Amino acid sequence: MKTEHRKQKRIPFNHGILINNLVMGNATDISEEGLYVHTGRMFSKGSVLEISVPVKSRVLSLKAEVKHCEEGVGMGMEFVNIDHFQRDQLNIILAELEAKARGTDKKKILIADANESARRMNKSRLVLDGFSVLEAKSPEEALKILQEEQIDMAILDIYMMPVDGLDLISHIRQMPQYVDIPVIAWAAKNTPEVIEQAKNAGATIFLPKATTSPIKMSENVKKLLKNS
Repeated sequence: MKTEHRKQKRIPFNHGILINNLVMGNATDISEEGLYVHTGRMFSKGSVLEISVPVKSRVLSLKAEVKHCEEGVGMGMEFVNIDHFQRDQLNIILAELEAKARGTDKKKILIADANESARRMNKSRLVLDGFSVLEAKSPEEALKILQEEQIDMAILDIYMMPVDGLDLISHIRQMPQYVDIPVIAWAAKNTPEVIEQAKNAGATIFLPKATTSPIKMSENVKKLLKNS
């Protein structure tokens, strides 16, 4: 389920689910439209699966269609054929999750990158490690989130267009509430000149995409937040 097609608000979930009463998976977020699932077994696009979602003392059974899948990352799934009772139960679960999220002290991370796979892989790792993650696929979306939310850290691809990621970092540093937050700049290109430009723009550290796995990214996030 491509991010740009999902219009309903996604809520961090991080719950184990059962697929077709046989395969275990882990859902990282959920909305009225669907959910995103990590599982060791991939299903083909268009497959309609039985999803059992356990929340507290109840289990909600739903059908969901695989909209897109990435090997080693996960599957975006859209709920289908939901009746009124299931919709009501889903809304109750979403309301409970949203209320819980509002009361949590999880650190909030913004990932801004035009590459959906890069966002997804890093978001999934960070969510599993206990962070709340917001995604932006453009500098404009990132700025909107920065104005509407209070984040604790930003991870920015410095080659986003049409606004250069370096300009975005400079803009963040001009916002009083974000003067001191950690900012990770990362890019596929990692020449000394690029690294120096990122640091001069206000990045806390620079990480090369080619050698920064989601686990390594999460380790850097934890370290920077601990020291901030």
